[in-house]
Amino acid sequence: MPPHLNLDKDEKLLLISRRYFLTLTWELIVAFFLIVMPFFLMFPLFSYGRFGIGFFIYAVTVGFLVLFKLFVMWNFNTLIITTKRVIKTRQKGFFDRTISEMLISRINDVSHHIRGFWATMFHFGTLHIVAGNGQTVLDFPHMKNPEAAQKTLNELLQKVPTNEPQGKV
Repeated sequence: MPPHLNLDKDEKLLLISRRYFLTLTWELIVAFFLIVMPFFLMFPLFSYGRFGIGFFIYAVTVGFLVLFKLFVMWNFNTLIITTKRVIKTRQKGFFDRTISEMLISRINDVSHHIRGFWATMFHFGTLHIVAGNGQTVLDFPHMKNPEAAQKTLNELLQKVPTNEPQGKV
């Protein structure tokens, strides 16, 4: 469970979703390239003395930092569905986090969008949540199996009591 999540006593955690890891392929390739390539060029780099050794250390360090940042962003960018609310955490940098919450009772519409060949093949897409006012929108892109989250939210919405009068008309 994420450390920033505080649940009420009668609230239950139903779903935690993160960005689908296959959508991070290009970032992983860059990090891998920055870490591995200096080892292939180690002897030519070391022949330049301190400059070559410094460049070798710099490239490997930057590669590990890119990999670490990628892991942190993947780990902290979450969509959490509980019995009372939807919580979206967006980590933009190491020290820049935005947390958005929407009560289940305020949700008006839930949909998902799977676009493109790879998204269809690997089954990831965007979950789209609209609040009752029609203007507040909560999107969670690159989500694995957005249908499951939509189904979970729709089941919760069916249990939420409506404010409409139940008498005869």
